[in-house]
Amino acid sequence: MLAWTPSIAPSGMALYTGELFPEWQGDLLVGALVNQEVRRVRLSDNGSNAEDIEGLFGEREECIRDVRVGPEGAIYLLTDSPEGRLLRVTPVE
Repeated sequence: MLAWTPSIAPSGMALYTGELFPEWQGDLLVGALVNQEVRRVRLSDNGSNAEDIEGLFGEREECIRDVRVGPEGAIYLLTDSPEGRLLRVTPVE
């Protein structure tokens, strides 16, 4: 079990199963409205425990409304900025 106090106001969530970020394989990516970032959460092998690993993409300073993983392994973020942006995240080459 994992709890955030104070609440991060979770929004979208996705299980990462792609190949572009191999170190995130099997981790949950949870949108955090209050923190304006995505929290990376590692699950135990049996799924009974969860550990908050790090915050991602906070430099954008936009609330993340949804998180999805594309078939190619990229991460897609939907923001609630005035333009309502859809961002595609891939590793820096």
